[in-house]
This record gives sequence, C-alpha cells and structure tokens, in this order.
Amino acid sequence: MTDSRNPTDSRAVGPSGVNRPTWFFDSNAAPRRCLGLPEGLRLVQYRNGCERVYYQNERSHTFSLYLDGGHRTQRTDQQSRRGGPGLFCLMPKGAYSAWEIGPTQEFMHLYFDDDYLKRLALKTFDLDPRRVELPELNFDSDPAIEALGRYGLLGWDWQSGDNSLAVEQGVQTLLVNLLKHLQLDKPEPASLTGGLAPQVRERVIDYIQANYQRPIRLAELAAIAGLSEYHFCRMFRVSLAQTPQQFLTRVRIERAKQQLEQAAAIGHKPSLAQLALDCGFSNQSHLGRQFKSHIGTTPGQYLRSRRG
Repeated sequence: MTDSRNPTDSRAVGPSGVNRPTWFFDSNAAPRRCLGLPEGLRLVQYRNGCERVYYQNERSHTFSLYLDGGHRTQRTDQQSRRGGPGLFCLMPKGAYSAWEIGPTQEFMHLYFDDDYLKRLALKTFDLDPRRVELPELNFDSDPAIEALGRYGLLGWDWQSGDNSLAVEQGVQTLLVNLLKHLQLDKPEPASLTGGLAPQVRERVIDYIQANYQRPIRLAELAAIAGLSEYHFCRMFRVSLAQTPQQFLTRVRIERAKQQLEQAAAIGHKPSLAQLALDCGFSNQSHLGRQFKSHIGTTPGQYLRSRRG
C-alpha cells in the first residue's frame, strides 16, 4: 500500500494544527494529551488501532514508546519485529515509514530537534556534536528508558504548570539514556574535519563565560579564533550545535538561574531588574522573555518554585 499524494495534501493527525510537522497519513490516531516544552520539545500521547498508516516528520526526530497493546503492530516497508508495551522506536528527522496497526494501542511520541540533542550530548558527555547521528530503531527495549517514559514523563500532570520543570528534566534524562543505549556516550578516536580546534573552542567558551555580563561583539570572538566573522560563525555552529548568540544567551540564562537558586536558598527576594543587568540582559523584560523561552517559566515563578 503506497501513498501517491503530496504529504501536505494528505490528512494529517498531530498536535500542531494546520500544516502540521508530523504526519500520520490516513490515520485515526487521536491525541489524548500533549505538552509543549522549551527548546522545541513536545510530548504527545496517542491512541489508534486497526489501520495502515504512513509516518514522516520533516522537522524533528521522533521517539515513540508503546504503552499498551501494539502486539500486532509492525512495519510494512521493511522487515521488523512486532511491537508491544515497553518497546520503543526511533525515527530520525525526515525518515519515512509504513505501518500495519493491530487492535487498539497507546503510545507516546517525544519530538526533539537535532541541535537540541547535539547540545545535550556535548553538555553531558563532552561529545563532539558531529558524532551524533541517529539510526532508525524498530521496537528496541531498555528497562531504564521504559521506566523514564512511563513514570518520569507520563506520571506527571501535563496540564499543571508546576510540573513543567520536572517533565523537562525527565525528557533530558530519557534522551541521555537513549544516547547511552546507542553507545553514543563513548566518543570514537576517529578524526573529524571542520569546526573549531578543541583548544580554540575552549578559549572562546572561556572568554564568553568571563564576559557574559556585557555586550560581546562577534569580531572579538572571531579574533580569538583567528578567523573571519563569517567563517567563525560557521565553525562555531559545527562545533557547538548553536550560534554564538544562542550560546551567549544560554550562559546568561544559566547564571540567572544560579543567582535565583542562591537567593531562594537564603530566603532573599532579588531585584529582577538588577538581576537582568548583572547577567547581561538589556532590561528585566528582555530577561523575562528569554528565561520563559528557555526554561518554560518566568524568573519570578522559578524563584518561587525553588523556595519549595
């Protein structure tokens, strides 16, 4: 069974409305609940059954964990084992697959983008982002990953804003365990081309971390690397899976988080306007927007959550 139509013209079921990035072609898959998180992360819990479907996601990687049923579900475009509770699939961005779905099943999708995973690998394992290439997985098993999905993510009330930080931490932990499952936490000695040399990368990072309180010009960073501004930006993104500005913003957000946590620990209520200036933001509003975008909550809400 094939789909001869353009994907954007096919009936699509997903959490994102019109022109959805995730397509279940000709499917009755029904979202039971969904949750958007910072950094482009998204969780959706689905139910479907007794159908043939086609799946493709052109914007994100997809991790799929089977929760109930699935014993007669299998891929039809290639040989694969059948599904079942606790088994999971991994579909890299752009991968196309065809499925025969058995009786009613429930499953969870976690959508995450490539840059997010590469930054996580760099931060957790000091792994060069260029080494992070995801394979397709069909009905793999890993008790730790299943437990993290069932209890670390699905066990929370997604509609409560108080749980957003816990769910985001659960997503990170699940993806770290997925990298371990794929044995991507053990960098290989093979040489890589492109990107900043390790010593140059560390000098640039050290410079940003020492000067994040003030505006940093691109020319300053390029001079440290001995490159033109254009080539420096390209090399930086290859090495760190983000632009220099994105890295600087994340450093500032991390410093703001640390200061809020320290204030909460001693019962102090800091001035958010002063906090913004101390961390390199132009004003309190700028801090609030960036903090909300990256952390999923405002600085004031984060402070209150740290007080417990």
